[in-house]
Amino acid sequence: MATITYSQRLGAISDEQLDAAAQRMNIGRFVAAAPIHKGLFGQNLFLTTTEGEFVLRGAPHWVNGVQNDQWQFTKETFFASLLHQHTDVPVPWPPRLDPAGDIFGWPYLIVPRLAGIGLDEHAVRKTLTSGEQRVLAQALGRGLARLQVLHWPMAGDVGMNGHFQAYPEGYVHHLSVELQEMHDWTKEHGALTPQDEHLIANVIDLAARQTAAEVEPTYVHADYKLDNLMVTDHSGSWEVCGVFDLHTSCFGDAAYDLCRTACAYLDHDVDLARSFVDAWCETSGTREINRPRLRLYLLNERMKLWSYFTQPEHRAEWTRATTFSGFVSRYAQALDHLVASP
Repeated sequence: MATITYSQRLGAISDEQLDAAAQRMNIGRFVAAAPIHKGLFGQNLFLTTTEGEFVLRGAPHWVNGVQNDQWQFTKETFFASLLHQHTDVPVPWPPRLDPAGDIFGWPYLIVPRLAGIGLDEHAVRKTLTSGEQRVLAQALGRGLARLQVLHWPMAGDVGMNGHFQAYPEGYVHHLSVELQEMHDWTKEHGALTPQDEHLIANVIDLAARQTAAEVEPTYVHADYKLDNLMVTDHSGSWEVCGVFDLHTSCFGDAAYDLCRTACAYLDHDVDLARSFVDAWCETSGTREINRPRLRLYLLNERMKLWSYFTQPEHRAEWTRATTFSGFVSRYAQALDHLVASP
């Protein structure tokens, strides 16, 4: 049997190993496998067995540089279970988790392959008409609202011990601390100006001053974008029919999940961003979004990209022509016009 490197992260994997995993998970015998080229981390491959089509998700993330291979998949299973039970958006279910490392050298998760069409931003701009793109943007807004019917008694996340843990001082404080940590790390490699630092400090301060009650804990995917969704097209009527990559999920403020998709649309077409946000507001029944908090959410989300792509080993050319303040300002101004706020 063959040995193939499906991705740099997964390394060389033999057909015998995949067959052993399939048998252990009671999903038949190995037939074929194929790489999945989408995804930043290269954790996944398509797996065909005599029982059907699956996705194998392997080589789980370490946490803060510390090996804790079971945390990611335990967390993904936790959120997949809740979404499966309480929303109408399909997730990879049921997950089959093998915590042992004897087959591949790391734990792995095997889930059914979701039905639907997988699209990315480039393919959409290249193949769909402007009208079709607008309908798709509306579908993404409705799909997000459909996920966020899932609520929880408290804001929080799955901790390193594999159990849900509340954020001790709430979601807004948690994001502020996270943003400050990214600030400190990014400053170390010289990717922040004094103006950037002032902007971040000011946004954190304004968000902390809000006197309104803490946000209602709602499901947050935290990486909600077309690349992590499956969609269907029924004669030009698009709908979200699946969501995956749940390892960034938590319970917090639903508005956080507007940022990544809205910003992706704002890079090319403000009307598509408006269609997405309006559809989310209408479906969720949201009429007001707290502007200082949304600004914190935006900076937190954009800083994740800035801090990664300004690392010396990952330096992207587009980061050389601007500052963090310049990068984030156009998104902030546009979002202010797209959402209602007190």
